[in-house]
Amino acid sequence: MISVQACSYQLPPQYKNQTVEIYTTSDELFVFDLITGKEIIAYALSLIPGQVISRRACRREGETSVEELKAAVAGLFDLEAWERFVERNFTAFPRYARDQCLEAKRFFAKKEVNLEILERALAYCLENETPSFGNLKDTYTHFERESRRPEVSVRVEAEGVGHYQPLNVRQRSVSDYEEAARARAVS
Repeated sequence: MISVQACSYQLPPQYKNQTVEIYTTSDELFVFDLITGKEIIAYALSLIPGQVISRRACRREGETSVEELKAAVAGLFDLEAWERFVERNFTAFPRYARDQCLEAKRFFAKKEVNLEILERALAYCLENETPSFGNLKDTYTHFERESRRPEVSVRVEAEGVGHYQPLNVRQRSVSDYEEAARARAVS
């Protein structure tokens, strides 16, 4: 992101931590590569301070082909369940393959993944037919949190009574309800 006139404008990922050159007119912002002088992106300047302006192209890896992304994602883990999940994902979301691959790479390639939890999340997503990488990420995160939670032990008496005396509950007869209904109908 670069900040111009109290607004933030997103740049393509390859320009992260790089120096760029900008040129502004009264209503447009132009961003240039400092070394080549080539225009990177242009934006209409926002009149509302504090806005974050971005383009979908800035969030994608445009230079990498979809097939290369698919191969990279398929090779992330050597698990049979991973292969089935990836295959189902590509079948279910052919139009969004690039976005799905980037989601998978963003979460699973950049962190240390517990394979037991991943296998459990994969089995859950495959069983429930939720083949998106967003769902897999959420399921993995849930199971990971669950695995860190301390186990709670429940103590149950053999007779099922527990530590408390049973409550003495009075049962009403049907005539009590009939009498209440008649009294309501009269009033």
